[in-house]
Amino acid sequence: MLDINALHDSRAWPHPTGPVTLCETHISWVFLTGDYAYKIKKPVDFGFLDFSTLDKRKHFCDEEVRLNRRLAPEIYLDVVPICGDPHSPRVGGEGPVLEFAVRMRQFDPDMSFDRMLLRGELHAAHMRLAAETLAGFHADIAVAPDNSDFGAPQQVCRPVIENFDTLHQEIEPLLDDAELKAHIAELEAWSLNANRTLAETLRQRREQGFIRECHGDLHLRNILYWQQAVIPFDCLEFDPQLRWIDVMSELAFL
Repeated sequence: MLDINALHDSRAWPHPTGPVTLCETHISWVFLTGDYAYKIKKPVDFGFLDFSTLDKRKHFCDEEVRLNRRLAPEIYLDVVPICGDPHSPRVGGEGPVLEFAVRMRQFDPDMSFDRMLLRGELHAAHMRLAAETLAGFHADIAVAPDNSDFGAPQQVCRPVIENFDTLHQEIEPLLDDAELKAHIAELEAWSLNANRTLAETLRQRREQGFIRECHGDLHLRNILYWQQAVIPFDCLEFDPQLRWIDVMSELAFL
C-alpha cells in the first residue's frame, strides 16, 4: 500500500515542485505541487461510493477526467500512475502500480465563486457568464437513454423513500418527542403525495429530453472564475443516479 506521506518528497514528482502541500477530504488526498495538483482517491467504501479496490479507483479517476473535461479541459489533464516502492514512489514512474491520480492544472482557490461571494466580488456579470456556460453545457450533454430509469418518477422518489426508511429505523427509536415524530410522518406523507402529483410532469420532462448527464454537484465552491471565463469543475463521478438528472434540478441545486 502506498505511503501517502512519501509524496511530500519532491523526488516523487516528474517535474520541479514548490513546497508540496496536502489537502485532505474524507474521500481523497490532493497534493498541490506548484503548477499541477494531483488527486488520489482513498481506498474507502461508504456505501454511497466505493473506492475500495485499485481497479475501482482507476475507473473513477478515468470517469472524473472524462466528466470534467466537458467543462474544464484546461484544468483536468489526465490520469497518471503512481509506481515503484510504497515508501519511495514515483508519479508516472516504472514498476508496480500502487495508485492512480487525476492530474490537474493547479489554480488559485480564492477565485472560486464561494470565496468571491464572501469578499463581495461576485457580481451580476459573473452570473451572466455562468448562465451562458451552463446553458451551452446543458444543451450539448448526453440525454438519458430510453432504456434507463434516470429521471423516472419512481427513481426520483427513491432517495426520498430511503431517507425516511433510515429515519424510521435509526432515528425515531431514539426520539421521545411525539410532536417531532408526527412532523416526520407529515413530511413523509407530503413528499410521497408531491411525487404522485408531479409524476406526469416528471415523465414529460424525461420524454422531452431534459434528463441529461449533468455536473451533479453544482454549487458555488465548484465554480471557478479563471482566465476571464467561468469554469464549473469537480463533477460528481461516483454515482450516475446523482448525475443523470433534470437540468432544472441542477440549477435548483445551485
